[in-house]
Amino acid sequence: MAKKRPTKLEKERLQAVADLPCYACFQDGFENQSEVHHIRSLKRGSGMGLRPSHFDTIPLCSGHHRTNKISVHLGKKEFEKRYGTELEILEKTNREIERCRENQDIF
Repeated sequence: MAKKRPTKLEKERLQAVADLPCYACFQDGFENQSEVHHIRSLKRGSGMGLRPSHFDTIPLCSGHHRTNKISVHLGKKEFEKRYGTELEILEKTNREIERCRENQDIF
């Protein structure tokens, strides 16, 4: 089965998230390029084997996303202790994207 292509709004969301620095690095005083992390949450209608929404995305560098000991995929407990839950980060990301749109920092 072919993957469904993102809509225009989904593409805009993914680009806005990718344009932000890594949330975790930024909290540590650094600005590193991010990649898009999709949040898997049964409460939000996704989980293992279920495709998460492109709107449930946060900016994380490759290290904090998937390769560091403290990352969403390898060290989630410690990651959440240090930076907050993925849903908390999502709320902050949504506010930052909205702030940037209001200030025309991103489109």
